Amino acid sequence: MKVKANDLGLCGIEQLFFAGTSKYSDTGIDEGLAVCEIPHDCIITRMVAKVTTAFAGATSPALVYGTADDDDAYLAAADITEGTAGTYTKQLFEEAKQGDKIMVKLTGTGTFTAGACDLYVFAVGIPEVNG
Repeated sequence: MKVKANDLGLCGIEQLFFAGTSKYSDTGIDEGLAVCEIPHDCIITRMVAKVTTAFAGATSPALVYGTADDDDAYLAAADITEGTAGTYTKQLFEEAKQGDKIMVKLTGTGTFTAGACDLYVFAVGIPEVNG
């Protein structure tokens, strides 16, 4: 069972939530695709990308997670080994506002034939904003 965002630490406790699964075949992933929307103002403290199926078929794959303004703001290409199933984590300290979207983008040369990645986010609610 995957966890969903609840109150995102309104009492100041770091919480984990499942942001979504990204697949090589998702429409629009090559241009940038929203994985999830932030439900409350928070500070993102860590992201974990779990490559469940190695990305294959294309050369020079790059799977990145970020914002609409900065496609690799959270996890850059160097943070994830797309061609190897495994878990990749990165410590962060990024403010996110309610309604902000976490975006994913997959690029490479050629055509992908496989690949899937689950994204998990650790976050703490911003107490001044969330009461």
